[in-house]
Amino acid sequence: MVAPFQNTRKFMLQYLIPAFSQLDIVPKIIMTKGGKKGGSVHYEDFLKQVKNILRNTQLTLLLTMFDLAGIPLSRWNGTKSKCPGQLNEKLRRDIRDTRFYPVWMIYEFELLAFIAPKITGEVIGKQYIVSLEKVLKNNQHNPEAINHNHYPSQHLLQICGKHGYQKTIDGIQIAKRLTREQLKTTKSFARLLDKL
Repeated sequence: MVAPFQNTRKFMLQYLIPAFSQLDIVPKIIMTKGGKKGGSVHYEDFLKQVKNILRNTQLTLLLTMFDLAGIPLSRWNGTKSKCPGQLNEKLRRDIRDTRFYPVWMIYEFELLAFIAPKITGEVIGKQYIVSLEKVLKNNQHNPEAINHNHYPSQHLLQICGKHGYQKTIDGIQIAKRLTREQLKTTKSFARLLDKL
């Protein structure tokens, strides 16, 4: 599995690998210009790294976990960043390997905090539950819809302040407490988990 961010890699290490222990899942971070780990990557660099990984003949499947909001149009040849279908079609044409299976998060990883506000409250503080529930209610109780007005991270900043939610720590703790059924209420996580 490849991903651009450290918190996504931690999710793979601390949630996916234990949950699918019968599989040999190897998390990899896509490198950006200058050899940096994580962040926004140019399309050509992404293609090069994916094709390099696919040279491994023992590889059965290559999954991606990418936040669409983090892909600037200028770096992905003008492909619409809100359209995973268009991105998948472009990648299939350019990669041409049936083992490649892209999963696009239409939202930020912080969306996990809004799937079950009571569980999030157990991790970051029960005083935040009402505010988390209000954001969820204002988005038709659909965590994925939160991304359409403000990003989930912006809501969390307003609710908890700078130090109330730490995505690389709290996000993973929340994910570990959510059931697989709760995670699958979001389309991208459902697609990822069903494929595994």
